[in-house]
Amino acid sequence: MKQLDIIWTWFRTPIQFPGGIQIEPLGIVELIVVLILLWWGARWLRKATRILLSRRLDPSLAYAISRIGYYIVLVFGVLIALQSMGVNLSSLSILGGVVGVGLGFGLQNIFSNFASGLILLMEQSIKVGDYIQIKENGLHGAVVHLGVRYTQVRTNDNIDILVPNSQFVNGDVINWSLSDSTMRLHIPFRVPYGTDREALRELVIAAAHRSEHTLNVEGKKPSLWISAFGEAGYDCEMIVWVDRYALMRPGSTRAEYHWLLAEALDQAGIEVPRPRQEISFARPDDARIYAEAVSRSSSST
Repeated sequence: MKQLDIIWTWFRTPIQFPGGIQIEPLGIVELIVVLILLWWGARWLRKATRILLSRRLDPSLAYAISRIGYYIVLVFGVLIALQSMGVNLSSLSILGGVVGVGLGFGLQNIFSNFASGLILLMEQSIKVGDYIQIKENGLHGAVVHLGVRYTQVRTNDNIDILVPNSQFVNGDVINWSLSDSTMRLHIPFRVPYGTDREALRELVIAAAHRSEHTLNVEGKKPSLWISAFGEAGYDCEMIVWVDRYALMRPGSTRAEYHWLLAEALDQAGIEVPRPRQEISFARPDDARIYAEAVSRSSSST
């Protein structure tokens, strides 16, 4: 019993902290328990809020509101828990100011990402489900999680990449699905001069319609462009508008249209022209000398 009394006395003896703050060890234990319950309750509230709001609002907006509410509950919950322990928040603010100055230099990137995360949640410029591309490094993928410190981006190779939020605020980011979930693709190819252009247009449009991702609505129908007069033929482009599914898989989508276009050109007997080089010799003996040189080079390798 004497040992229990000693332990209990120690738990009830206030510990002096900088700034005139006195906290009993028992109060610290109570604070830890309260914080655990607060964290659990805030998570439950976040999920419930997201489910309820998703029924009437856009899912991405419901996600942002639930996340912001989650952090507000945590902050106010911690402040109330500290005040209930008898902690003077005015003295705590002085201590927090001193500590904040020191942490501001060492953790400025973390604070910058935290502030950027709140900006993204409030502005809704990037939302969960958006397909984005960072111009600085070419990273592109779907946003699967938006936190206050980092954003989780999943590439088409199913690789999850954690991107600091400051890159979305300070850098150039392409959001392919911000206001419209469609995109126009340019599929370049070349045909020889003399090709029937009207027949080629019909062939290209028919090839584009063979893909289930091709849109065929007013203002977004497939077409054929002749973009330039090349050295060996017409430089053309298949113009197609694609849906959201294809938008999020640009590599495989382009490969599909290249395949369909190659099949259509082969069936029509249109050969893609290749650049050719002509070698002329000033004297008849030069051709023989060139052929012998090529033969010796081939035999030596």
